[in-house]
Amino acid sequence: MKKILSIIMTLIISVTTVLSVFAETKVSVIFEGEPMTFDVEPFIEGDRTLVPMRAIFEAAGATISWDGETQTVIVTYSVNDEAKFMVLQIGNENAFVGDETIALDVPAKIVNDRTFVPLRFVMETLGREVTWDPDTYTVDIK
Repeated sequence: MKKILSIIMTLIISVTTVLSVFAETKVSVIFEGEPMTFDVEPFIEGDRTLVPMRAIFEAAGATISWDGETQTVIVTYSVNDEAKFMVLQIGNENAFVGDETIALDVPAKIVNDRTFVPLRFVMETLGREVTWDPDTYTVDIK
């Protein structure tokens, strides 16, 4: 019985240690070769990186507007000189890109008074290439 209890305690300590390492891992974002800084740090939720919307959209040259009443972000941008738009609503698992509805793995959310959006989805929608380095927790956007 003592041996089983000892094994269980060892497993609990191991899992707790691993989880705390992941919880404290900082996500880095490189945009066109330059490291980005944020007033509220990006984080991972549901295997998706979320970043503060204003910083990432402005870096990509998009224009954003915020409707506080409906908690909706409206993004206008250009891909190959063609004007486009995207709509994200806090908590909504669907985004709207032009006339298309796209299911999100993780919806936009508000954390520490900042609106966070799923990085890969928004950058690929804006025509950018996104890569992830799991060893360094770094997102590279080109």
